[in-house]
Amino acid sequence: MSDPADLARALGEQLRQARQRRGLTLGDIAARTELSAAFLSRLERGEANASIANLIRLSTTLEVPLAQLFGEAQAAPPPSHVVMRRARGSADWIASPNGYAWRRLGGDLRQPLLDAFELEFPPTRRREIALVAHEGEEFLSILSGRIDFQIGAERLVMETGDSVHFDASIPHMGRNAGDTPARMLMVHTRAGAAAQAPPLFLAMAGTEPARRGGRS
Repeated sequence: MSDPADLARALGEQLRQARQRRGLTLGDIAARTELSAAFLSRLERGEANASIANLIRLSTTLEVPLAQLFGEAQAAPPPSHVVMRRARGSADWIASPNGYAWRRLGGDLRQPLLDAFELEFPPTRRREIALVAHEGEEFLSILSGRIDFQIGAERLVMETGDSVHFDASIPHMGRNAGDTPARMLMVHTRAGAAAQAPPLFLAMAGTEPARRGGRS
C-alpha cells in the first residue's frame, strides 16, 4: 500500500464485498454490530477508520476470517506459516477512532485461531476510557511506556513487560498513562477457537475437545 488512505479503501472494499456476498444491507449490519449505518457506509468507502474491536465485530457478523479483510482471497491454499519482516512502512498503521493507532501483525494461515496486532497510544490528558467488548479472548503485553487499562470495573496501571489475559466480552480499553507514546502487543482469539485447537494443545490445557457425532 502506498499510504494509509489506500489501506482504508482496500479494507472498505473487502467489507463491502463480504456484506454483499451474504445479501445483507448496511442496516442489517448496523443492527447486528451496534455500529451506525452512516459509519459503515463511510468505512466501506474508505472514508473512515475502524478500531480493532469494530473489525472483530464485523468479521464475526459477516462470517469471514479477519485475515480475509486485509487482502484479496488467494487462489492457492493459504500457507502453513507466514513471516512478517521488521522493515514495514508507516502505511501499515491505521488510526483508530478510539484514540490509538494500530497495525496487523498476524498472517493468513489455513485455519487461523488467533490474530495479532501492535497498538500505539499517544500521550493524552483524557482520564475517561471508552470501553469496547467483542467475542473471543485477548492477551496484551506492554512493549514500551505505561498503559492505564480497564477491564470491567477494574483499572490496571501496566508497565513495560506487564501482560494480561482476559475474556474480551468484558468491556475493556486502555489509554496512555505516561508522557511518551506507549506500545502494546495484542493477541486475539475468536470464540470457539478452543474447540478447533489440536487435541495435544487441549490436553496440555486440561480441556477435552467437543465430540462430533457418534456416541456420547
